[in-house]
Parts: sequence; C-alpha cells; structure tokens
Amino acid sequence: MKVIKAGKLIDGKGGNAIKSPLIFIKNNKIESISSGKEKTIPAGTEIIDLGNKTVLPGLIDSHIHYCINGELSLENFLLRELTPFRAIRAAEYSKRDLLAGFTTVRAVGDPAFIDVALKQAIAAGYAMGPRLMTSGHMLSITGGRDNFPEEVSYSDHIWVECDGPDGVAKAAREQLKYGVDWIKLGVTGAVSAGGGLPGAQQLTEEEMKAAVSCARMYGKKVSGHAHSAEGIKAAINSGVDSIEHGLLIDEEALHMMVEHGTYWVPTFAPIYNIQEYGVEKGIPQSMVDRTQSVADNHRKWYKKALELGVKIVMGTDVGMPFNYHGKNALEIELMVKYGMSEMSAILSSTSLAAEMLGWSDKIGTIAPGFYADIIALDGDPLVDIGVLKDIQFVMKEGNVVKST
Repeated sequence: MKVIKAGKLIDGKGGNAIKSPLIFIKNNKIESISSGKEKTIPAGTEIIDLGNKTVLPGLIDSHIHYCINGELSLENFLLRELTPFRAIRAAEYSKRDLLAGFTTVRAVGDPAFIDVALKQAIAAGYAMGPRLMTSGHMLSITGGRDNFPEEVSYSDHIWVECDGPDGVAKAAREQLKYGVDWIKLGVTGAVSAGGGLPGAQQLTEEEMKAAVSCARMYGKKVSGHAHSAEGIKAAINSGVDSIEHGLLIDEEALHMMVEHGTYWVPTFAPIYNIQEYGVEKGIPQSMVDRTQSVADNHRKWYKKALELGVKIVMGTDVGMPFNYHGKNALEIELMVKYGMSEMSAILSSTSLAAEMLGWSDKIGTIAPGFYADIIALDGDPLVDIGVLKDIQFVMKEGNVVKST
C-alpha cells in the first residue's frame, strides 16, 4: 500500500479542489481518497509526501506522432531514415512525453506500425512511455499527400493510399490486422503536406463509411483529419468519432458535432508554432502561407464551439515544426489563451479525453478503482495553466517514474 500526501487535489471531474488529500494506492489502482484530517495512515504504508504540491490525473494527449519531432518539413527527411532508427528514436520520444506528465497518448499516424510496436514494447517493459492507443497509417486517396515515386516503399509513409469503398475497406482491415486501436482517415487535404487547398475534400462519404463499418466490426473507433466544413460534415455523416484540426470549420458543422456527439481535437500548437517561427526559422513559405489563410477562422469557431458545448479534446499534433515531444503542455496553454477556462482545459486533457478514447472507467480521473496515474506540480493550474509545463512528479499505474 502507498499513500500520496499533497497540498491540493484536482481530481479531473470538475468539482472543487480537495485540500490536504490522502490518496491511497494498492497495486496499480487508487483504493481511496480522503482529507488528511479525516483518516490516519495505517502502519507499514509507504508515504509519498509531496508537500504543498497540486496533484492531478495523468494528462492525455490525443493527437501525437512518434516518427517526427518538430522537424521543419516532413518531405525533407521522410525518405532519408531507416525504419529501425525511427523505432528506436520513438522510444526516446515516448519517454519524454511520459516525464512531461502525459501518462496516456493516442498516436494518429506513423510509418511501418512503429506506434503499434512501441505500444508493445512499453507494455512489455522494454521501453518507457505512456499508455498508448495506436492508428498505424492514415488512409489517404492516391496523391492526397505526396507525389513520391512508386519505388518509395509503403513503410516509409505515415499514410497509405487507397481508393473507392472496397479499396478503403481493404486498407482499413490491413491496419486492423496489425492491431491498431483507431482508424485514421485523411478526409481533406493538409497544411503540412501535399498540394492543393488544405480544405479540399478527398475521401467520399461512401469511402469513409466503408472504413467506419470495418472499424466497428472490430470494436474500434475512427478519427478524421479534416479541415474544410464540407469535409467535416461528410465525416460526421459517415460516423467518424473525432475530427482532427478543423481549421476551416463552420457553425453548421459545430451544431452537427453537438448533435452526433462528435469530438473535436483542434490542435492549436502547429498553427501557433508556424506563425511564431515562420520562414525566418526555415519553415517552407508554402506552409506558412497555407497556415495564415486558415488561422483566424480556426480560432473564431473554436470560441463558438465553446458556447455550443462541443466536446473539445486536447491534442498537440506533436511532431509538426517546432512542436516537440515533452513540450506537450503548450497546447493546453493555447486552449486557455483562445477562450477555454482553466478547469475545462484540464478536463479536456483528462476525463473528457478518456471518454473519447473509451477508457472513462480507467483513466482521466483520480478516483477509487482508476489506474493510479498521478502528476504533481508547484502552483495552481486553475490560476495559471502554464504551470503544467513544469511537472515535478509523475506516477503511472502506481509506479513513480519521475520525482524532483
């Protein structure tokens, strides 16, 4: 038995903070919680005294890539690295994410099933990292993301090309064959790769429905990389569970999200970093121009989404230019900067994210029966959300992995 003593507890459920909590942990789960004034600690209990620190549930990053880490341009290095090197490096990235307080992440596109292998390595104790949900390769139409020659191998790509309902279904089944937890769809064009407008719809509703149908047969969920309002609406109509990015979203799409219970992962950090660093720091001019064309719309409708009650989940898109593993908490800070309350941003990064992942009975909350995923920091994130950038204590499933 272990017990954590701290100054304050924010439990991830949205209620008032608990002062002087005692969090009792047995094996890898939380057994009970009480005020330090209400319960004595049994003899023989291991005491972890965190002083006046604030404790929270382990954070959840719902949009991450393990094959990249802030590089300036995906195309510049995509064909120059060996897959085994990427896999070894991914283990280092996962360690950085965990030590930053992110005890669960969802990977949404990596080559050669690196994310699936990393998940297996973490679970078997060969690598250190968060609890991991995987997506394998994103499903994209032919030419939707690149014009690389055909001799470039399938394993080199974050995406796999497929066309027509049957082709998309086959590609989805191939991802499911290797054990992915989510299917990711390239619903529209991208800001960071490929040609054309970021909002141009690529997959048809019939193609998306084929992927969703395959995923459901396996009890899996589907995410959709989508920027344009029309693409987002088509994805929602197709049964996609989460919309990633949504830079050109509109009010009708937001109302549809509320009606269908679709989650939105807006990923502000990539846009922020591209605008912050720009061509002066080496970001391609085309990427800067495409970002400038969508940023204002993105933030405008985010504020409306907050008013409407859209389920907004934190995801960083770590890996994009100047967006680094271990620096994930920037996204939470931006969500508050652009209009979300501090408490809502914490819930978006804990219990609401757990709900989207289908793990709302296991993670995202400090409560009896949940995994003992606990972080601690100086200061109060309800006053200054920026303190989440400096996590001093991390526990994953009852094991302390960081204590400073």
